[in-house]
Amino acid sequence: MKKKILLKNCVIADRTLFIENGALLIEDGSIKKITSAPDSIKTDLNDTDIFDLQGRLLLPGLTNPHTHLYSSLATGLSPLNTPRNFSEILSNYWWPLDKVHDEQSVYYSAVAGILDAVKHGVTCIFDHHASMSFVEGSLDVIEKAVKLSGIKAVLCYETSGRYGMDKVPLHVEENLDFLQRHTHDTHIKGMLGFHANFTLSNSALAETAEVISKYLGEIPIHIHCGEDKADLDFCLESGYYGPVDRLDRYRLINSKSILAHCVHLSHKDYEILHDVKPHIVTNPESNANNRVGKMDRSILPFFTLGTDGMSFDMIASLRSMYLLGRGYTEDMKKLHDTFFGETAKLVQDYFPSSGTLEEGKDADIAVLDYIPQTEIKADNLIGHLIFGAKGGNAYMTIARGNILYSSGNINFTYEGSLRTEIKKAAAELHRRYHG
Repeated sequence: MKKKILLKNCVIADRTLFIENGALLIEDGSIKKITSAPDSIKTDLNDTDIFDLQGRLLLPGLTNPHTHLYSSLATGLSPLNTPRNFSEILSNYWWPLDKVHDEQSVYYSAVAGILDAVKHGVTCIFDHHASMSFVEGSLDVIEKAVKLSGIKAVLCYETSGRYGMDKVPLHVEENLDFLQRHTHDTHIKGMLGFHANFTLSNSALAETAEVISKYLGEIPIHIHCGEDKADLDFCLESGYYGPVDRLDRYRLINSKSILAHCVHLSHKDYEILHDVKPHIVTNPESNANNRVGKMDRSILPFFTLGTDGMSFDMIASLRSMYLLGRGYTEDMKKLHDTFFGETAKLVQDYFPSSGTLEEGKDADIAVLDYIPQTEIKADNLIGHLIFGAKGGNAYMTIARGNILYSSGNINFTYEGSLRTEIKKAAAELHRRYHG
């Protein structure tokens, strides 16, 4: 029988929970007890591993609701030609990169990203994958990397007609095959991925809508939506009111869908979003890097925070959203609701047993390597994350009761040998990228 785990002497915080000095007991992969009276938990040292967290912050396992594992080995690459706008960033950098990914590089890129995620307390990711020369079976390869760690993941393939609309059915099939095979999986799910409106023709969307209409139940999509003005302009020129309106006309969005960015939208788009209420993911660091603008949070108050592949440091991303947003005029309560509440809603749409710190839920936990030196309470928690923790380096990451990372060590694999293979795969990927 697996040992129980007792985490004590920690600040426990969630969307509706705050305990300044508490303890949490894990048994059989689930949260058995959360208490503000640590001494009330009686344990047998022979069947319990006890960790004194010395006042560190204990949070629900963090989630990255929009990322690209395939970008993990891109560090150090430069665009093939100097881009003048967002469209050229794609055509001169990201598309040439994903076109030369193969099975080996897809796997080790996913492994590298997941190692980074675990070291930052992330226990659930929503990945948006692209490898245009390696489509069939690519999601299975990423699943293999996910299973190595034990985190939860929702995977999809980035359906796109950028190399010909005849490729769209193959991309759709990769998504739907994976989704169907994981319908009853409690740790890995699938959804239907699209790149963006401007790389998909009307006929491609119509044919895809026809295919998925034959499936029982709603199929959620994951798409870059209105990331750049070019996406909005494309939809307007095509006779639609905007990116959201175009997707809605083909009956492609529902409440479980993920629309990333939502920077350049029309008034009609906003009306549809408020009516359908899909999950909206803002990616402030990526938006700043690409100079595409900012999502209007006054119109879209319900959203989650992603990274678009920039990193897996969700605390640093929260800090960036604050600094790139309203700064000292931010409503900290709204930030709290966004960071904890909206993210939990998304996670629980796919994994009902996760997303929050509750007795009986999966023990998916992030312990930040941060010990508050000043008073901490529920209404200044976000301030501690932004100005105290700053970066979200984890002290301990637990998924389903398994300690994946603790005190600087990865526990689910031998990291040293993996790093050697990751470097080899990266070198080969970069060689192919440069031709």
